[in-house]
Amino acid sequence: MTSPLVAASGRAPLDEVGTVASQALGPVFSETVQSARMEQPLRDPLARKLATYVDLTPGDLLDLEEWAANGRRFAAQTPLLHQSDVPESAILVLDGFACRYKFLTNGRRQITAYLLPGDLFELDLDFRLPLDCAVGTLTACQLAFIPRADYEDLIGRRPRIARALQMVRLTEAATLREWITNLGSRSGPERLAHFLCEMLLRLRTAGLAPGNQYSFPITQADLADTLGMSCVHINRVLQKLRRDGLIELSGRRLTILKPEGLRLLAEYDASYLEPAAVPLRPSAIDKLNA
Repeated sequence: MTSPLVAASGRAPLDEVGTVASQALGPVFSETVQSARMEQPLRDPLARKLATYVDLTPGDLLDLEEWAANGRRFAAQTPLLHQSDVPESAILVLDGFACRYKFLTNGRRQITAYLLPGDLFELDLDFRLPLDCAVGTLTACQLAFIPRADYEDLIGRRPRIARALQMVRLTEAATLREWITNLGSRSGPERLAHFLCEMLLRLRTAGLAPGNQYSFPITQADLADTLGMSCVHINRVLQKLRRDGLIELSGRRLTILKPEGLRLLAEYDASYLEPAAVPLRPSAIDKLNA
């Protein structure tokens, strides 16, 4: 059966337009993006991610390692969950790129989120509502499936993990708001610049972006379906960023050549990805009630 992820046409690789990361993109792009809590890098991608939010105990780490122990390989363009499914397992990405997406009746696709190593497609523990999106792999992936009973058990026994996952959900909600702003209020070059900045930080948190370089297997069609542009428009925007000396793509390896220039173009502020690092300030309501 043909995967619904393959339905979008025009999947030319990015390197067909030629070459689209080195110096710090402002302070938030320094290689010290890992939490100070992590004295030594963690091998488990989910533990590595959650450790940026809370201090994990040795018992927490052991339980997370058990989640990641039974990974299975899936080919690229494999549908995992369909819209209106009621999943009974959470999905943990151990390796590769997956995404959430929606299809219109005319076959057009909108990618609404990328799932990178360490990302977890969580379960609705309270209501078991049908999904409002689909989930599938973009590249070959290694995935772990956590049955509902095991998921609920761990959340109940491990309050630090439960808190970290709550913070992950807040970050995902903030990211979605940022994407809406990106689609509605930025130009084509600004949209792509913002997306590339975000991917750099997310992959660096996963330990997959040394310096300002990272693997970038995303196609022009994927970018078009993410950023609300046609493949032709994406091609032109990529060429512009290359001409301006901001990015380079060699094969499937992306390098940000002028990080500060890319950040300024996108007006990129990474605070939505690191809510725990943002200092608390009184809100307008707090000031009124003071």
